[in-house]
Amino acid sequence: MSTSSGANNTIEDEKLESQVPFPRCTRRPLPFSTSFGSEGDSDDPLEAIDAVSTKLDYNSRLINSWHEKCVEDKAILADLNIRVNKAFSQKNKYLKLSHKRKLKAEELDAVMNDEIKGCLMNHMRCEEHHSELELAFNE
Repeated sequence: MSTSSGANNTIEDEKLESQVPFPRCTRRPLPFSTSFGSEGDSDDPLEAIDAVSTKLDYNSRLINSWHEKCVEDKAILADLNIRVNKAFSQKNKYLKLSHKRKLKAEELDAVMNDEIKGCLMNHMRCEEHHSELELAFNE
């Protein structure tokens, strides 16, 4: 009987691999056999060991697949984290650059205003000097 159950287990393994990788709830076997002697020997310890082994294999495959998915997702998140950090550093770099340019523009604007004031003062002095020359010429 153990050889037929081994063949059934391989078929069940193939079915389990093709199914969704989530464990299904199954009924637990009754502690005592409900069958009569010749109908089946579910009390066979080899079949119980084989069933537990199959279940452990299935669970370990599930754990391995979930672990692989987690490792892949962790790599994706690490890459996204690097990209976000680069974007933030570029943003900070451009903010500093724009602040420097703003300060330089304000400084140039102040220099230009000072030069305009100086030109206006010179022009006013020239007009005063011109008016004094006209007065002197007219006298």
